[in-house]
Amino acid sequence: MRIKDVRPQPFVFQLRCDRCGAEAQHNVDDGFNNFLQIEFDASWGSDLGDGNHVELDICHACLKETLGPWLRVSPAAWAAASKDFMANIEKPPIPKRDPL
Repeated sequence: MRIKDVRPQPFVFQLRCDRCGAEAQHNVDDGFNNFLQIEFDASWGSDLGDGNHVELDICHACLKETLGPWLRVSPAAWAAASKDFMANIEKPPIPKRDPL
């Protein structure tokens, strides 16, 4: 028999852009959709320091402003599939309203 209990788990509730200070909460508006979280360990001989742990939280606006010329941007596979899917859905006619 399995007897379950609930334990509180820490989670990221809010992000703040390390560059401009813009904030986003996981459950408000677009949530974290317009943020990028980067986290990695630098390798030996890295300009970031041998074996250092690196983290960055940055909003898409700052990402575009700082790295824009070097970003290779193209439609994501899921976005193209969604667009194709939506094109095949019959849209109901919009009823005309009587003017007031």
